[in-house]
Amino acid sequence: MKRVYCFLGIVLLVFMLVPVNAQTSLGFIGGLNLANVSIDPDMDVDWKNLNGLAAGGVLDFQLGDAASIRLEPMYLQKGTMAEEGDNKLEYKANYLEVPVLLKYALGSGEAKPFILAGPSIGYLLDAKLKATEGSESMEMDIKDVTKSIDLSLNFGAGFLVPLGKNSCFITARYALGLTNANDDPEDSETDIKTRGIQFLAGITFPLGG
Repeated sequence: MKRVYCFLGIVLLVFMLVPVNAQTSLGFIGGLNLANVSIDPDMDVDWKNLNGLAAGGVLDFQLGDAASIRLEPMYLQKGTMAEEGDNKLEYKANYLEVPVLLKYALGSGEAKPFILAGPSIGYLLDAKLKATEGSESMEMDIKDVTKSIDLSLNFGAGFLVPLGKNSCFITARYALGLTNANDDPEDSETDIKTRGIQFLAGITFPLGG
């Protein structure tokens, strides 16, 4: 809970720093999350990326010519998978994710690259474990043994192209999970943290003309 309070404190501080007359843009974002996990102790399993969906909105507060604070509430699929012959194991978890990012544009042209970084908080919607052996498969609901809150740190880069008053952008980022997702009282030794390489694109529209 201390990390949750810390995140909420950061969000409050962010809004205190945003000027009242800051230019605001609203938009949409979506793309691919190459999801994975780190597990300690090592289970000697080759965990592979699981292709997940990322889709949501963008709320951007301009702080100056180059810097802005960006909120991106989105639906985000996390997890991992392992395969050996005809056997397959998939862990899938769906989250309502809210990244709070500091974005900084580079260069002086209209089309410009940017870097971004910041924390993110995810609220667990559901979590399932699916085992497949040949033509047989079994799925288990594991939401009860998965932490409901997942805190992470995001950092990456992108490129923005203006379209009249609107802006299109693409971005690639890495999400580093900080919270142990394992909430099984019978297995307190295993530490599971989410990871993700995200490729996203979107468009924003200025509010108030």
